[in-house]
Amino acid sequence: MAEFQEDMLFKNVSDEDASILLGFLGKKSKKVNVWTKELRHVDPKFFKPDLILDLDDENLILEFQSTEVDDDFSRRGHSYVAITDQNKKNDKEVNLAVLSTAEDSKIVEYRVNKLNTFKYEIFSLGDLDSDEIINNVKNKLKHNQIPDAKEIILLSLVPLSKKGKNISEYIYKVFKILIKLKDMTISQKDLAFGIVWLTTDKFVEDPLERNIICDLLGDRMSLIHEYGENKYNDGKDDGIEQIIENLLKSGEDAESIAEKANVPLEKVLEIKEKNKL
Repeated sequence: MAEFQEDMLFKNVSDEDASILLGFLGKKSKKVNVWTKELRHVDPKFFKPDLILDLDDENLILEFQSTEVDDDFSRRGHSYVAITDQNKKNDKEVNLAVLSTAEDSKIVEYRVNKLNTFKYEIFSLGDLDSDEIINNVKNKLKHNQIPDAKEIILLSLVPLSKKGKNISEYIYKVFKILIKLKDMTISQKDLAFGIVWLTTDKFVEDPLERNIICDLLGDRMSLIHEYGENKYNDGKDDGIEQIIENLLKSGEDAESIAEKANVPLEKVLEIKEKNKL
């Protein structure tokens, strides 16, 4: 995973905003301590759970899924629990929970061997109405109203409800709205952008597009500049045109894109005009 996730993901999330996610699981905790970053460094090449929360009565590993779980996922989840249990700094049990838009709520049982069965819960987000969530936040922005924390977190979960190419499309839609929410707290921004970042990193298949979106969410443009510098060749490269189009859709202005991607402003404006952006 990229440097942004290792260093910044969920860094400033507050107990109050993390509790919104717990609400989808029907869990309550007076204390919510995010300690994903600390444990991820145990084995950064392998140990990459989405979110680890130290709660009142348990250590909870939370995974986001837009596809059905399988044995590979169960084996990975079992490893997460074992590694977290071995490295925890408290005496609380370790559990795995999955927030999914692909399956109904249920308990999964994975047979490790004849003596051990690994169990974890799936909590369904399948009832999310993506368009309703987006339109609700858009309407509040239109009327100069501030969306509440739950509405912001729901918005960040919208791309998870999509599959295939729709994921990228909805990531851009959500990102474009999120950057307009000027009154978000640091915690809300960290949690919302973090969820969208994770969705991008896990489910956007094209490596170039995935890296570009992650850079945008991480407020970094180095990969865009590198790609423009090394791949752009007088407009013959279709890839850079697609990236420029996506950046324009995300709300970036043409001058900024031209400068950071190292392409002529005329080319960016041409793409903007061609796509009526």
